[in-house]
Amino acid sequence: MKKQKEKHLDLTTAETAALFHVSSITISNWIKEGFLDLDENHHITLESVKRFQKKYAGKIKLQARANKSHKDEFDANAVDRVVQEALKADAFDNALCDRYEAMLSESYKNKEGVFYTPMTVIDDMLRDVEIGPATLFLDPCCGTGNFLVKAVEKGVNPEHLYGFDTDPNAVLIARKRIKSLTGYDTPNIVCGDFFQESSKLNVRIDLVFTNPPWGKKLPKEERTKLVKQYQAGYSTDTCSLFLFSILSVLSPNGIAGLLMPESFFNIAVYEDARKAVLQRTILKIKDYGKPFKNMYSACSIVVQNKAFDEAGTVACINGGDVFERTQKSFFTMPKHILNYWTTGPEMAFIEQLMRQPYITLKGHALWGLGIVTGNNATRCKRSRRGGLKAVYRGKDILPGRLSPAKLYINPKDFPRYQQMASMEMLHAPVKLIYRFISSDLVFYCDTRQRYILNSANMLVLDGTFPLSASQLAGLMNSPLTNWLFRQLFHTHKVLRGDLEVLPIFTDLSLHRSFDLLNFNRQALK
Repeated sequence: MKKQKEKHLDLTTAETAALFHVSSITISNWIKEGFLDLDENHHITLESVKRFQKKYAGKIKLQARANKSHKDEFDANAVDRVVQEALKADAFDNALCDRYEAMLSESYKNKEGVFYTPMTVIDDMLRDVEIGPATLFLDPCCGTGNFLVKAVEKGVNPEHLYGFDTDPNAVLIARKRIKSLTGYDTPNIVCGDFFQESSKLNVRIDLVFTNPPWGKKLPKEERTKLVKQYQAGYSTDTCSLFLFSILSVLSPNGIAGLLMPESFFNIAVYEDARKAVLQRTILKIKDYGKPFKNMYSACSIVVQNKAFDEAGTVACINGGDVFERTQKSFFTMPKHILNYWTTGPEMAFIEQLMRQPYITLKGHALWGLGIVTGNNATRCKRSRRGGLKAVYRGKDILPGRLSPAKLYINPKDFPRYQQMASMEMLHAPVKLIYRFISSDLVFYCDTRQRYILNSANMLVLDGTFPLSASQLAGLMNSPLTNWLFRQLFHTHKVLRGDLEVLPIFTDLSLHRSFDLLNFNRQALK
């Protein structure tokens, strides 16, 4: 009886994932690594869970991101007390906004996708916006009210402000700020989920400016419902869903400005959202670099809710470069990428180039990922001994050659690794290996069945592709193909989806003429 009771106390993968606030996949990886043990019923033993909590949770490098919630938990009750006490004062203390953001833990911000927008960015986004006496202004994820305050300063009537946020403390601060600024205690700044509240709005909004949550963790059932509700297709990130929800409440000719992650403009999962934007008039796209501490790059996009004009132009601001592109030119891009970083003359050259014959890798290759050991520090050795084999990192791959191996792994450990390509691919007589973390294409044709870590990936051509692997490697490393790759995709990762649609020009005269031009950005300005 005692033995059966102990079995009952063992946990399922889902229960263990909930306990540690991580995904079931993470738990499976911990099992592979030997951090957690299974009983004969494939449940996770309570003893190993307790051991993990004591020895590893929040400490091991293997899952630093997954364990972040164990490192920086915050006392929500203490935060509530600080906010309530600060709001008792008649005048609003502007320092409270910064204090409040500082009190929120990084794990909370990551889970909710919350990063408050600097006022310098908000000033810039709203600089050229026209405000009338009847203008209705909305921030559907208003936080402590930065966009709302700037709207009032620009002339929006406080009675015409609308704001929503799921954080009750942030909403209290936003309302206090508006009252302190205008004397008006607005009932239209509400603690609520805009996805539910938007259908209750009985007005159409003229201006919507916001920084929506990026990658907020939503239950699968809720996400599926929202995708269906807004017909969002495969664009399921919360920033895309907010875009669709905003478009549903925007007045005809109304304007929406959103601060989005850089990936929104070029990654495949956002394509359906980009399609929706391209059906309307894009006024401006601006790259703000990295306005948030330890976060990704951010860009704003300003869209008017009217059908696009084929002759209309988009203002593109990328660092020190300011230029205009016809909106029509974006429609020629693969995956409807909004390549705002490419100038009009450069785009004209690309369109001319695309009229030449080319091939793509789509449907002509098997693809494989580099090895994920789970912990390179312990799994990879710096000297070759025993049965260890050389393994190459992305930075060891150079155009057409490899640097000498600096790390070695034991093939006997393969079953314990988190990610492995098939042995058929690893031992293919000929395969292409290439850098994964890179802004450039760096390929090498491997004929010695080498192993690679996950900073590199691989592909094996099928028999129908018209080029040999060696020929393809040469074309992928060429200046022309690299320039085109950067102009089309502008990414720091070499993704399979991009490589499959990248035009590959087999006419060597195109490559020679490109080289002879000593081609660069100045040549087309």
